[in-house]
Amino acid sequence: MTVTIGAFTCNVLTAQPFGYEGDARAGLTARTFQISGLLTPAEWANLVSVYNTWRDTRITDADTLSSGAVGTTISVTITSANGVSVSGLACWFADPPQGDQTGTYVAASVAMVDAAQALAVLLREQEKSRQASEALVPSLGTVTLTRGSGTSPVVTLTKPMDTRQDGPNVALTATGVSYITGPLVAHKVRQIEGYLTTGTYADVLSWYDETIAAVPSSTSWFPISPPSASAEVIISGGAKSTRYSVTLTALQII
Repeated sequence: MTVTIGAFTCNVLTAQPFGYEGDARAGLTARTFQISGLLTPAEWANLVSVYNTWRDTRITDADTLSSGAVGTTISVTITSANGVSVSGLACWFADPPQGDQTGTYVAASVAMVDAAQALAVLLREQEKSRQASEALVPSLGTVTLTRGSGTSPVVTLTKPMDTRQDGPNVALTATGVSYITGPLVAHKVRQIEGYLTTGTYADVLSWYDETIAAVPSSTSWFPISPPSASAEVIISGGAKSTRYSVTLTALQII
Protein backbone atom coordinates (compact mmCIF):
# COMPACT_ATOMS: atom_id res chain seq x y z
CA MET A 1 0.00 0.00 0.00
CA THR A 2 1.34 3.41 -1.01
CA VAL A 3 0.31 6.80 0.35
CA THR A 4 0.92 10.04 -1.54
CA ILE A 5 0.35 13.43 0.07
CA GLY A 6 1.23 16.11 -2.42
CA ALA A 7 4.92 15.57 -3.20
CA PHE A 8 5.38 13.11 -0.31
CA THR A 9 5.16 9.35 -0.88
CA CYS A 10 5.40 6.52 1.64
CA ASN A 11 4.93 2.75 1.24
CA VAL A 12 5.88 1.47 4.70
CA LEU A 13 2.69 2.15 6.67
CA THR A 14 2.30 0.53 10.08
CA ALA A 15 -1.49 1.00 10.42
CA GLN A 16 -4.66 0.85 8.31
CA PRO A 17 -5.26 4.51 7.38
CA PHE A 18 -9.01 4.79 6.74
CA GLY A 19 -11.38 6.18 9.37
CA TYR A 20 -13.94 8.87 10.21
CA GLU A 21 -14.33 11.79 12.59
CA GLY A 22 -17.47 13.49 13.92
CA ASP A 23 -20.96 12.59 15.12
CA ALA A 24 -22.00 9.40 13.35
CA ARG A 25 -25.51 9.38 14.85
CA ALA A 26 -26.27 12.68 13.16
CA GLY A 27 -24.43 11.75 9.99
CA LEU A 28 -21.98 14.58 10.65
CA THR A 29 -18.83 12.70 9.78
CA ALA A 30 -15.94 13.19 7.38
CA ARG A 31 -13.43 10.66 6.08
CA THR A 32 -10.04 10.78 7.76
CA PHE A 33 -6.74 9.15 6.98
CA GLN A 34 -4.47 8.34 9.93
CA ILE A 35 -1.14 7.72 8.31
CA SER A 36 1.73 6.17 10.32
CA GLY A 37 5.02 4.71 9.17
CA LEU A 38 8.77 4.47 9.59
CA LEU A 39 10.42 7.14 7.51
CA THR A 40 13.99 7.88 6.58
CA PRO A 41 15.28 11.30 7.61
CA ALA A 42 14.88 12.49 4.01
CA GLU A 43 11.28 11.24 3.85
CA TRP A 44 10.49 12.90 7.18
CA ALA A 45 11.96 16.20 5.98
CA ASN A 46 9.87 15.90 2.81
CA LEU A 47 6.66 15.33 4.80
CA VAL A 48 7.37 18.34 7.03
CA SER A 49 8.09 20.47 3.97
CA VAL A 50 4.79 19.43 2.33
CA TYR A 51 2.90 20.34 5.48
CA ASN A 52 4.64 23.70 5.86
CA THR A 53 3.88 24.63 2.26
CA TRP A 54 0.20 23.78 2.74
CA ARG A 55 0.01 25.51 6.10
CA ASP A 56 1.61 28.75 4.87
CA THR A 57 -1.01 29.04 2.11
CA ARG A 58 -3.96 27.71 4.10
CA ILE A 59 -3.53 30.30 6.84
CA THR A 60 -4.13 33.08 4.30
CA ASP A 61 -7.45 31.60 3.09
CA ALA A 62 -10.72 33.38 3.76
CA ASP A 63 -12.67 32.13 6.77
CA THR A 64 -14.06 28.74 5.76
CA LEU A 65 -17.56 29.23 7.17
CA SER A 66 -17.83 32.69 5.65
CA SER A 67 -16.59 31.67 2.21
CA GLY A 68 -18.27 28.25 2.11
CA ALA A 69 -15.26 27.04 0.10
CA VAL A 70 -12.66 24.39 0.92
CA GLY A 71 -9.82 26.78 0.13
CA THR A 72 -6.30 25.39 -0.01
CA THR A 73 -6.19 21.60 -0.17
CA ILE A 74 -3.60 18.94 -0.84
CA SER A 75 -4.03 15.87 -2.99
CA VAL A 76 -4.08 12.48 -1.25
CA THR A 77 -3.82 9.12 -3.00
CA ILE A 78 -3.91 5.80 -1.16
CA THR A 79 -3.69 2.54 -3.05
CA SER A 80 -5.97 -0.30 -2.04
CA ALA A 81 -6.02 -1.03 1.69
CA ASN A 82 -8.39 -3.91 2.45
CA GLY A 83 -10.37 -3.01 -0.64
CA VAL A 84 -10.56 0.76 0.07
CA SER A 85 -8.65 3.39 -1.86
CA VAL A 86 -8.73 7.07 -2.83
CA SER A 87 -7.11 8.85 -5.73
CA GLY A 88 -6.29 12.54 -5.94
CA LEU A 89 -8.67 13.40 -3.09
CA ALA A 90 -8.62 17.05 -1.97
CA CYS A 91 -7.78 17.05 1.74
CA TRP A 92 -6.83 19.23 4.65
CA PHE A 93 -4.27 18.30 7.28
CA ALA A 94 -6.29 17.38 10.37
CA ASP A 95 -3.15 17.05 12.50
CA PRO A 96 0.37 18.18 11.62
CA PRO A 97 3.17 15.62 11.25
CA GLN A 98 4.48 14.11 14.48
CA GLY A 99 7.70 12.11 14.70
CA ASP A 100 9.74 10.10 17.22
CA GLN A 101 13.28 8.98 16.54
CA THR A 102 13.54 5.18 16.30
CA GLY A 103 17.11 4.23 15.58
CA THR A 104 17.97 5.66 12.19
CA TYR A 105 14.30 6.06 11.29
CA VAL A 106 11.52 8.43 12.32
CA ALA A 107 8.27 6.89 13.54
CA ALA A 108 5.99 9.44 11.92
CA SER A 109 2.25 10.05 11.89
CA VAL A 110 -0.02 12.56 10.25
CA ALA A 111 -3.80 12.89 9.91
CA MET A 112 -5.67 14.04 6.80
CA VAL A 113 -9.37 14.77 6.34
CA ASP A 114 -11.56 14.85 3.24
CA ALA A 115 -11.91 18.62 2.76
CA ALA A 116 -15.30 18.55 1.00
CA GLN A 117 -16.86 16.28 3.63
CA ALA A 118 -15.33 18.27 6.49
CA LEU A 119 -16.70 21.50 5.02
CA ALA A 120 -20.15 19.94 4.60
CA VAL A 121 -20.10 18.97 8.29
CA LEU A 122 -19.05 22.47 9.36
CA LEU A 123 -21.80 24.11 7.29
CA ARG A 124 -24.46 21.71 8.55
CA GLU A 125 -23.39 22.25 12.17
CA GLN A 126 -23.62 26.01 11.63
CA GLU A 127 -27.06 25.62 10.07
CA LYS A 128 -28.32 23.45 12.94
CA SER A 129 -26.99 25.95 15.46
CA ARG A 130 -28.88 28.77 13.72
CA GLN A 131 -32.06 26.70 13.55
CA ALA A 132 -31.80 25.88 17.25
CA SER A 133 -31.45 29.55 18.15
CA GLU A 134 -34.34 30.56 15.89
CA ALA A 135 -36.54 27.87 17.43
CA LEU A 136 -36.37 29.83 20.68
CA VAL A 137 -37.80 32.94 19.00
CA PRO A 138 -41.64 33.16 19.15
CA SER A 139 -43.59 33.35 15.92
CA LEU A 140 -44.71 36.95 15.52
CA GLY A 141 -46.22 36.64 12.07
CA THR A 142 -45.55 38.63 8.92
CA VAL A 143 -46.49 41.97 7.45
CA THR A 144 -46.93 42.68 3.74
CA LEU A 145 -45.91 46.05 2.29
CA THR A 146 -48.56 46.19 -0.41
CA ARG A 147 -47.65 47.82 -3.70
CA GLY A 148 -49.92 48.74 -6.59
CA SER A 149 -47.63 46.93 -9.02
CA GLY A 150 -44.46 44.92 -8.75
CA THR A 151 -43.51 42.61 -5.93
CA SER A 152 -45.02 43.35 -2.53
CA PRO A 153 -42.29 42.54 0.00
CA VAL A 154 -43.18 40.38 2.99
CA VAL A 155 -41.37 40.87 6.29
CA THR A 156 -41.21 38.10 8.90
CA LEU A 157 -41.29 39.94 12.19
CA THR A 158 -38.61 39.48 14.83
CA LYS A 159 -40.15 41.96 17.28
CA PRO A 160 -43.75 42.91 18.11
CA MET A 161 -44.59 45.84 15.86
CA ASP A 162 -47.75 47.50 17.27
CA THR A 163 -47.40 50.59 19.42
CA ARG A 164 -48.90 54.09 19.77
CA GLN A 165 -47.67 57.68 19.58
CA ASP A 166 -48.98 61.27 19.77
CA GLY A 167 -51.30 60.46 22.67
CA PRO A 168 -52.50 63.02 25.26
CA ASN A 169 -50.11 64.46 27.83
CA VAL A 170 -50.57 64.66 31.58
CA ALA A 171 -49.40 67.59 33.69
CA LEU A 172 -50.04 69.02 37.14
CA THR A 173 -51.97 72.12 38.06
CA ALA A 174 -50.58 74.61 40.58
CA THR A 175 -52.55 72.82 43.29
CA GLY A 176 -51.08 69.41 42.41
CA VAL A 177 -54.02 68.00 40.46
CA SER A 178 -53.51 66.09 37.24
CA TYR A 179 -54.89 67.54 34.07
CA ILE A 180 -54.78 66.23 30.51
CA THR A 181 -53.78 68.21 27.46
CA GLY A 182 -54.21 67.22 23.85
CA PRO A 183 -56.84 65.05 22.11
CA LEU A 184 -57.93 61.83 23.83
CA VAL A 185 -56.68 59.66 20.99
CA ALA A 186 -53.37 58.34 19.71
CA HIS A 187 -51.96 57.29 16.37
CA LYS A 188 -51.57 53.57 15.80
CA VAL A 189 -47.98 52.87 14.82
CA ARG A 190 -46.16 49.86 13.42
CA GLN A 191 -42.45 49.67 14.22
CA ILE A 192 -41.57 46.96 11.73
CA GLU A 193 -38.40 44.93 12.35
CA GLY A 194 -37.78 41.60 10.64
CA TYR A 195 -36.29 39.85 7.64
CA LEU A 196 -37.53 39.59 4.08
CA THR A 197 -39.13 36.33 3.01
CA THR A 198 -40.65 37.68 -0.21
CA GLY A 199 -39.14 40.38 -2.39
CA THR A 200 -35.91 42.31 -2.08
CA TYR A 201 -34.75 45.39 -0.26
CA ALA A 202 -35.17 47.24 -3.56
CA ASP A 203 -38.86 46.29 -3.42
CA VAL A 204 -39.07 47.78 0.09
CA LEU A 205 -37.56 51.03 -1.15
CA SER A 206 -39.97 51.07 -4.10
CA TRP A 207 -42.90 50.56 -1.71
CA TYR A 208 -41.66 53.52 0.36
CA ASP A 209 -41.19 55.79 -2.67
CA GLU A 210 -44.60 54.91 -4.11
CA THR A 211 -46.42 55.31 -0.78
CA ILE A 212 -45.05 58.73 0.16
CA ALA A 213 -45.74 60.05 -3.36
CA ALA A 214 -49.53 59.88 -2.85
CA VAL A 215 -51.89 61.54 -0.37
CA PRO A 216 -52.80 58.82 2.15
CA SER A 217 -56.39 57.82 2.76
CA SER A 218 -58.00 57.28 6.13
CA THR A 219 -56.93 54.04 7.88
CA SER A 220 -54.04 53.52 5.44
CA TRP A 221 -50.53 52.93 6.74
CA PHE A 222 -48.10 55.73 5.91
CA PRO A 223 -44.33 55.40 6.45
CA ILE A 224 -42.97 58.05 8.81
CA SER A 225 -39.38 56.84 8.69
CA PRO A 226 -37.44 55.57 5.66
CA PRO A 227 -36.49 51.89 5.56
CA SER A 228 -33.03 50.72 6.57
CA ALA A 229 -31.52 47.29 6.12
CA SER A 230 -28.71 44.98 7.15
CA ALA A 231 -27.54 41.77 5.53
CA GLU A 232 -26.25 38.46 6.86
CA VAL A 233 -25.18 35.21 5.25
CA ILE A 234 -27.26 32.21 6.35
CA ILE A 235 -27.06 28.54 5.48
CA SER A 236 -30.18 26.52 4.74
CA GLY A 237 -30.10 22.98 3.40
CA GLY A 238 -26.34 23.35 3.12
CA ALA A 239 -26.71 26.27 0.67
CA LYS A 240 -25.52 29.78 1.45
CA SER A 241 -27.79 32.75 0.91
CA THR A 242 -28.02 36.37 1.98
CA ARG A 243 -30.86 37.40 4.28
CA TYR A 244 -31.90 41.04 4.53
CA SER A 245 -33.28 42.43 7.76
CA VAL A 246 -35.30 45.63 7.47
CA THR A 247 -36.50 48.30 9.86
CA LEU A 248 -39.14 50.97 9.22
CA THR A 249 -41.99 52.77 10.98
CA ALA A 250 -45.50 53.30 9.59
CA LEU A 251 -48.41 55.24 11.05
CA GLN A 252 -52.14 54.64 10.46
CA ILE A 253 -53.84 57.72 9.11
CA ILE A 254 -56.89 58.81 11.14
